[in-house]
Formats: sequence, C-alpha cells, structure tokens
Amino acid sequence: MSLFDWLFVKLNGPKPKGKSARQRRASKRHRAADGSPAIPASERDRRRVDRYAGLGARVIIDKQEHDVADWSQNSFRLIGYRGDLVERQIVHFRFLLVYREETWGWPGVGRVVRLDEKMGEVAVLFQPPEEPFRTRLRHVTEALEERKKLERLADKVKGGPGRT
Repeated sequence: MSLFDWLFVKLNGPKPKGKSARQRRASKRHRAADGSPAIPASERDRRRVDRYAGLGARVIIDKQEHDVADWSQNSFRLIGYRGDLVERQIVHFRFLLVYREETWGWPGVGRVVRLDEKMGEVAVLFQPPEEPFRTRLRHVTEALEERKKLERLADKVKGGPGRT
C-alpha cells in the first residue's frame, strides 16, 4: 500500500461512533416539537452530488470490464460484480466513459464502501482524477446537468397551464 493509499484510507476511514456537538445540534433542528423529524427523510438524505445512469460507462478492475449502474464525480456503483473485493478495500481501476462518440478513460484509486455479494453490487468512492481528466469529467457532468434542465423545461412546456 503506497503512502497515498494509506492517507486516503486514513482520511476516509471509519468515523467515530458518538455524535459530535454539531451533529447533535443539527438533529435537534430537524425535529418537530413531538420528536418526529421536521424535514422529510428524503430531503435530509439527499446526495451531495448528482448521480447519473450508466450511460455506457465501464470500469476495468483486475483486467475484467464491468458495466456501471450509476456514477457521480466521486463514486460509482456496479451491479453483477463477481470478484474478490471486500468492504473498505483499496481498489485500482480504470474508468471508461463514452461522451460524444469518444471513449476516454482514466486510472483511478478508490475504496469499496458497500458490497452486497448476493446481488453482486459494489459501490466505490474514489479520489478525483488527475487534472486533464478532471476537467473532462466536469464538462461531461455539466453537459448532463444542462440536458436534465432542458428535459425538465420541456416537460413543463408540454404539461403547462392551459394545456390539455
């Protein structure tokens, strides 16, 4: 294990079990007078970054190519994985993404955060790629966000006021 791998595990390793003072204050703010959550669970548990469907993305782990179920700027999830990974293991991979009829990829290092052997599901949290690939990834995610906005706008226009 290299120094960077060790540092990544150390910084993203297991968290203390007890709640910090900040977490206790936050949990009090999210509770109503009767003790029930004031904010719906779906709102509180929202992800910090958007996830995208596979869109033809592939991951190569141990010289085997796998389809990506969904991915974001810092993680991906595989379904149907049959291998020898374990939770919290550092994994070296190559992420391949097809964008505008061009396939490009980058080498990556991540940590397995969830593993379900029955379903063959693996979730990996990875370090951001190096600079030329980071910029490309940002351009892809911005384009996908713009497409989502356009689709929402088109849906509003189709079902807008006064339309039947």
